[in-house]
Amino acid sequence: MRSLRVPSYTGMVNSISWEGFGLRIALAVDTNILFANIQPDYMWGYFSQTLVFAFRKPERNDMCIVFWDTSINEKHVKYMNRLQRIEACGEYCILISKVEKTDD
Repeated sequence: MRSLRVPSYTGMVNSISWEGFGLRIALAVDTNILFANIQPDYMWGYFSQTLVFAFRKPERNDMCIVFWDTSINEKHVKYMNRLQRIEACGEYCILISKVEKTDD
C-alpha cells in the first residue's frame, strides 16, 4: 500500500476517478483537478541471459510468471499462487511464495 499526499487547498477532495484498467487517477479538490500516475512495484530479475518477471492478469487470481531467454528470444509462462518475491543472480533464480498454515 502507498499513500498519495494531496496539496492542502482550502477544501477537501470532492471527487476521485480511476481509469478503468489503467494506472491513472484524477482528484477534484475545490476548483482544481489533480492527476496522478500509479506505479506498482514490479517483480523481476535477470539471470543467465534470462529475464524473469511477474504480473497479475485481471481474469486470474494467481501470478503470471514469464521466463524470457533473451539470447534465443524464447518465452515460457508459468503460474504461481501467493508469489512474494523474485531474486536472481549469476546463473540462479529463486521464486518465493507464501505458504498458508493448515491445521492437521
